[in-house]
Amino acid sequence: MKKYSAGIKIKTKRIMELVIIWFSGIIFLLYFSYMTSPLFPRAHGWDSAFFQLVGAGMTKGYLPYRDFFDMKGPWLFFIEYAAESVWYGRNGVFLMQCVWLCSVLFLCLRILRKYFAESGAACSLIMLVPFYVVLSTTLEGGNLTEEWSLPFVFLPLYYALDFITGEKEEHRPWHGFIYGVCFGVITLIRVINAVMIGAIVLTVSFYLIKNRRWKNWGENIAAFLLGTAAAFLPPLLYFGYYGEIGNMLHCVFVFGYIYGTEGFAIGAGGLFLLSLLFPVGVFLVTGQRNRRLWMLVLWNTAGMMITLGMGNSSFHDYILVIPGMMLGVWRILEVWKKGMPDRKRRLLVAAVIVFCFAYPCYKMAGTGVSILRQADDDTMYRHVKETEGYIPAEERDRVWGYEVPLRWYTITDIMPYSRYCGWQEHYMQLSEQVETEIKEMLEERPPEWIVTKTTAVIENETVKGQLRKNYEAVMENEDCRLYRRKKE
Repeated sequence: MKKYSAGIKIKTKRIMELVIIWFSGIIFLLYFSYMTSPLFPRAHGWDSAFFQLVGAGMTKGYLPYRDFFDMKGPWLFFIEYAAESVWYGRNGVFLMQCVWLCSVLFLCLRILRKYFAESGAACSLIMLVPFYVVLSTTLEGGNLTEEWSLPFVFLPLYYALDFITGEKEEHRPWHGFIYGVCFGVITLIRVINAVMIGAIVLTVSFYLIKNRRWKNWGENIAAFLLGTAAAFLPPLLYFGYYGEIGNMLHCVFVFGYIYGTEGFAIGAGGLFLLSLLFPVGVFLVTGQRNRRLWMLVLWNTAGMMITLGMGNSSFHDYILVIPGMMLGVWRILEVWKKGMPDRKRRLLVAAVIVFCFAYPCYKMAGTGVSILRQADDDTMYRHVKETEGYIPAEERDRVWGYEVPLRWYTITDIMPYSRYCGWQEHYMQLSEQVETEIKEMLEERPPEWIVTKTTAVIENETVKGQLRKNYEAVMENEDCRLYRRKKE
């Protein structure tokens, strides 16, 4: 009876810990995901606004790639569609974000307890500090591909650690199937977000081959490929039904490759690389002897260094630093729980923590303050609504935004006239096909209205010529300029 009562108490305590952690996640999103948070209803994002726009359009019969041009994968838009179907508008997206983050926090807690330390409330809450410090700045208002990818990274990590920390000779093919499903989903969100899964597969493969477990290795490779195929099947069926498979594959893989390989530079995140290097430093100073964990960390670090330097790197790309970083966090909690062996080693651990998280803490403080200023400023919202007022209701299906922030559409709830509804100048520089299609649209079926950002620099000669010859500016404010087609 006493054992039964003790078991009930432990379960109740753990449920309460989990509820507290989930509650902290929701509070975190309410503030830091200000582009979707109900606390800031007039704050709208950039990429986030476009993703919401596609999800909202899908509820009205529009299709990604056919009606909205972008290189992000279809699983991203399925998530947005599901969110908009549950609750149309930003609130649906916010609810989905809460589910997503709570699933990640649950997996983090499970990994800590199962593979590193039998943790209590203190360890669980300490674990959240570096997680939230890095996520607070890299979230960039929320609803971005890296955020949606996190559960599909942490789930394979959870299962892989069974083989890696247990140093087992054989790996379960079922786990390989899970890696494949998650890899396939992430590939069809944004392929470079799957670095950690690649590191897992390489680590598992290396040790199976090293131990001459050829049959087990073959079973796992087959299971991985089967899982990837299972993740690809729903989008292929969906777009096959509408005859848009070719269009989808071209946008996601062909144009995505062109867009992602424009150049190589570490980009805006810079010193956030210290958080990526955090587990390496922790493993060194704590004397981590598990070679498989070392291999996983090194593969992931190398892969992240490459992908963070590709194309147009931004702060939100550094969200994917978190899974690898958490291996260092869990290791510290494991050693702390067992008792740090000497004063020198404790000082070294403290030095690694300060060195790797000083910059993210500094950025978090700046982000926390700037959110109030950005989210509370409704100037853009008012200017967009002013622009919308000039467009007759019956003509709002003939409005094309050119180099205008995509939040113009989410604020007005107007669907774009052309699938090329934003970032056109950049896209035309990358692809002649984009420029050709825009030129054909302007010449053969021109929109009735064109809205641009007041400060937009229009360099394309075709667009400049069309605006000069066939359109007249009817209004302008600090954010938007509205053109109406001249009557013949």
